[in-house]
Amino acid sequence: MAVKNKKKLIERIVVFAVALVVAALLVSFLKDIFIPFIKAQANKDYDAAKEILSTHPWRGYATVSLVEGLQMVVIFIPAEFIQLTSGMSYPWWLAIVLCDIGVVIGATLIYLLVNIFKFKGDILDRGSRIREFEKKTKVNNTIFFMYLLFIMPVIPFGAICYFGSGRKIPYWKYILVCASGVIPSICTSILMGTAIKYFIAAQLPLWALILIIIGAAAILFVLLAFVIKKFFFKQSMGSPDSFLYSWSVKFGFKLLKLRNKVRVIGKEKLVGIDGPYLMLSSHHSFLDPYAISAIYPKERYAYVFNKYYLRVPIWGKMLLGAGLIPKRMFTPDFECASRIVKSIKNGFPVAIFPEGRLSTDGGPSLIDDTSAKLALLCKVSVVLVQVRKGYFNKPKWRPNRFKGKIDVEVMDVLWYENYKDLPVEEIHNKIVKALSFNDFDDETVNYKKKNLAKGLENVLYMCPHCHSLHSNVTKGRTITCTNCGKTYHLKPNYQFEESDIKNPFEYYKLIKQIELKEIDKNVFDIEVDTVVFSKDMKKKTKDHGVFHFDSNKVSYKSSEKDIYFEYETNKIEGIAYSVNEEFEMYHEGQLHYFYPVKDKWICTRIALLQELIKEKDYGKQE
Repeated sequence: MAVKNKKKLIERIVVFAVALVVAALLVSFLKDIFIPFIKAQANKDYDAAKEILSTHPWRGYATVSLVEGLQMVVIFIPAEFIQLTSGMSYPWWLAIVLCDIGVVIGATLIYLLVNIFKFKGDILDRGSRIREFEKKTKVNNTIFFMYLLFIMPVIPFGAICYFGSGRKIPYWKYILVCASGVIPSICTSILMGTAIKYFIAAQLPLWALILIIIGAAAILFVLLAFVIKKFFFKQSMGSPDSFLYSWSVKFGFKLLKLRNKVRVIGKEKLVGIDGPYLMLSSHHSFLDPYAISAIYPKERYAYVFNKYYLRVPIWGKMLLGAGLIPKRMFTPDFECASRIVKSIKNGFPVAIFPEGRLSTDGGPSLIDDTSAKLALLCKVSVVLVQVRKGYFNKPKWRPNRFKGKIDVEVMDVLWYENYKDLPVEEIHNKIVKALSFNDFDDETVNYKKKNLAKGLENVLYMCPHCHSLHSNVTKGRTITCTNCGKTYHLKPNYQFEESDIKNPFEYYKLIKQIELKEIDKNVFDIEVDTVVFSKDMKKKTKDHGVFHFDSNKVSYKSSEKDIYFEYETNKIEGIAYSVNEEFEMYHEGQLHYFYPVKDKWICTRIALLQELIKEKDYGKQE
């Protein structure tokens, strides 16, 4: 044990020393070459810029290659920085050569450290993660696997080289893979650096710079997606056990983690849970899938998600390949139910958001008894979770996101042995009780922002005092009715300073009460531009017509085609919508997006009225 600890200490000392050398080289390069060169470019003094590079030619070349190589040994220093700066300092072809020489130097040093001095390179535990990825891919060829890793933007070059050096492959094969495998990633960074240089010199407009950066990233992404689909993951596609799950879902959650802190409460209630289960969660924020993953970070959930996202070709295939389960919102979907049962049988827990929509007001939405029936069908335990505070990070009505904290609490566990003989109604009531809460009840939230109320008028579309529609305006922390002049001021905890209405949730509640009293009198004929997605989401067609809504009937009649359909309003499970943009529903498996030609704020109102009618009807059934 002492020998092992001593060896680990020596490895860390070496890595730390190399990191200091890298830092010193970077400082020297930035101070004497890069910063003066960029300043000359910005001042359009191109003769001075050329002179700076010509004064330190070999020193600059050597520094770029050494920094590129030595940072690989350290692992945790990003290679993109030196690649970007070299692209900004030298012609693109020279920058590529210098960086690739650096990769050869670094890969060779790592090969020597691993095979002679027996270094592991697991400073950040990257090696174990790569080995986990390799196991999931079921790929036996180390060279092919290294090529794949090199075009993945989330894995450092050095970690890949430590991994490859530990495999019994000849040095010449190893170094050839390293030198060629890094080219796509290096080219992407250097292209961005070159574009930034021309932008600084005012030879490239901002829009062109943005297009180049987005294009370069897209090319690398498409290349990765092509390699994944073509050569590697056919055996494991469509399962949370796939490598694609690790790359797409886990990587996405890591990005969200940078801006949001999650606290898990009540995890002790899960002691004894074994095998697959259903996790039912509240759904007040788009961050909810990320938040519930914090309960068991290594768990591979089969998330049920909106089938609409399949319309994006590459992204849609990645979601399916990661084992996520598409669902047609607010319409019976037997294929989704079948996929859920299959995932459970294959040993994966399934995460579902029974409300089926993001909360408009921070409170609960209608939950029907489908989840209770599904639990009895799957014959597994049910974990009931509340995700709180995430609503305030990005509610439906606010255009921008706030950084904040999220609480995830395990409210209850319905053990299958305890509920299997209960009636559906009793199981359903347990689910509703556990998932129902109001985010505005938590007055500990604290957002010191000047524009707290921005966008709030998009859902608070009626003044509860004078009943005027679309008269509310917001500015900073206030919402004011332009008809009667009534004003409310938001405090940092999203409570109103005024005492007659406590917070936006209570304000919205008053709107719902007013609408419910007059609900049978509301009749709408809305002129809409329509986009229709095919059942597989691969094709879309455009149309124009009139969407009709009243308390008894919902219908759509095309003015361009021979299309007409109608439904009883209380038979529709729900109408999803985007604030001031569109509302949507399915007909015969096809998704219809309705874009109002005028008065786009009607989207929120239509969705609310339908929900009130459904709740009223569902209450009668109860």
